[in-house]
Amino acid sequence: MALAASPSIVLLGGGYTLQRVAELLVPGSFVITSRRSDQCDDWQRRGWLSKQVDTEKVESLDALFRAFPTASVVIDSVPPMRGKVTTLGVENTTRVLNTTSIKKVIYLSTTGVFGRRDGSEVDEDTAPAPWNEQGQARLDSEELYRRWKNGGVGRTFVALRLPAIYGPDRGLAESLRRGSYRLIGDGSFWTNRIHVEDLARILEKAILADRLPEVLCVCDDCPALARDVVAFVCDQENLGFPPRISEQEALRAGSYTMLSNQKIKNDRMKEVLGITLRYPSFREGMHKSSRTT
Repeated sequence: MALAASPSIVLLGGGYTLQRVAELLVPGSFVITSRRSDQCDDWQRRGWLSKQVDTEKVESLDALFRAFPTASVVIDSVPPMRGKVTTLGVENTTRVLNTTSIKKVIYLSTTGVFGRRDGSEVDEDTAPAPWNEQGQARLDSEELYRRWKNGGVGRTFVALRLPAIYGPDRGLAESLRRGSYRLIGDGSFWTNRIHVEDLARILEKAILADRLPEVLCVCDDCPALARDVVAFVCDQENLGFPPRISEQEALRAGSYTMLSNQKIKNDRMKEVLGITLRYPSFREGMHKSSRTT
């Protein structure tokens, strides 16, 4: 991307994924946000434009877009709020976006909105049916952004429905190394994932894309049984097999993402974005030689 005189991209909620996106972009072409002032200070020392933002406060969002009026793209990675009004952050964001020149919103949603627990395949045409409050909050947030898109001319919105994100210092392999992972039952349920480096490249392509559908499923090429992924990492790392817990114990712990049982198809993602994954399966991404990629 060519260096921009003023930022055209807002990375809203600069966590694990969006920091990887920032590393792909030209400094000056984006602004990255955090609720923490110390994090913003660290980014500024790296030469990144950054601003402290709290999406629970309309005035905070308003100050962001007033400070960077040239922005035209937003990637929203802020998770739903905890409490009664889970969509408050998105409600505030869409309210403020209506007063700006933003034309594209990319929302990081979840494959949890599908709600499948029977091991079946799902894609963009599968009707969502979330079975827990986290999935429902993401689906409600998607709908708010769709209303924003339909409320103006020339607006684009895409919900990227994401599975587990993994990479250096994050994911199942890291949990196994720390000894904190617990396998649910016999692990005979289907899981899906995406490496953070592939996800960052997907987001970069979505920024540049002229046309996007309202929903894209994002994952690697290899849905896998949980027990097979665990066995692979334990073999690679010479680790003991982790303890097991029941589904009821996982529910009590709120581990909803670990209780999904579905196979995500990524055909449309690859077709629309023209991307070839560097880590098409967990075997490449979780190989011990890839730990520091």
